[in-house]
Amino acid sequence: MAVRVRRFSILIAVLALAATFASPGFSGSRDTNPPAVLPTIYVVYAMNCTFTLVDDFGKHISSIPPGSYQVEVSTPVMFKLVRPGGVGVDDIAPNDFTGCKGWVQFQLQGPGVDLFSTLDSGCDAFLLLPAQNFKPGATYTFQDLNQPGVTRTLLTVDKDGSPATPPSNPYSKTSGKGDKSVDPIGAGRVPVKGTLNAFISKNGKLSLTHKGQAVLTIKTGKYKFVVTDQSAKGGFVIEPVEGKAKSLSSTKFTGKISKGALLKPGRWMYHSAAGRTYYFLVTN
Repeated sequence: MAVRVRRFSILIAVLALAATFASPGFSGSRDTNPPAVLPTIYVVYAMNCTFTLVDDFGKHISSIPPGSYQVEVSTPVMFKLVRPGGVGVDDIAPNDFTGCKGWVQFQLQGPGVDLFSTLDSGCDAFLLLPAQNFKPGATYTFQDLNQPGVTRTLLTVDKDGSPATPPSNPYSKTSGKGDKSVDPIGAGRVPVKGTLNAFISKNGKLSLTHKGQAVLTIKTGKYKFVVTDQSAKGGFVIEPVEGKAKSLSSTKFTGKISKGALLKPGRWMYHSAAGRTYYFLVTN
């Protein structure tokens, strides 16, 4: 009888422990105890191997409050596609830094911070680096070692203050029912924020510009896309990195067409059936 009681007691203890882990209040639950969302410094590269520093609100920055920040490095396209031979082809075009000669050589240094990345030698278009603590009153140097004299950028840290809370939390608790699917093309009565010009050449080369400048970062909102499609082999497609692709022009279409699209915050890409993939950032 004593053995049966002991076994029953052990079973009750095991079930109680399992209930603790399954309980909504368990500290390991992602929904009820989400990790803190850190502010991010975006290092946004251009095709000529220069970059700008942007915050979570889409503003160019030269100073920040002290605190912990993530650092995201991104390029408009995988630079390995631009210069497949990499940096070893200097004898062909020694002064041509298009695509950083194959890959970035991003470096960030300062008190307590020492980061370096090649975006996996040009095979990635963006990478989120580990969070860093930027100390009060310190100065940090951002540069690309392909051309350090051109890209050297200083970021100063205020002596006091704290970082602003990012505008959105990707770990927010949801109802579990999912969001109602809404097609962003021509969505609702949201006012149009601006016009973006999308272009596909006959050989499949892509571009996306806003007021004559290549789109690298842009504010969230609804935009009018004016698509000029000269290729009958692939349409112009926009797509959030984590989301559903939207075709602005069909594969066999040629000509000019206008469509509206609601761009929500996050990393986006645009591409065609047989072309390269380009990336841009949408901020609040």
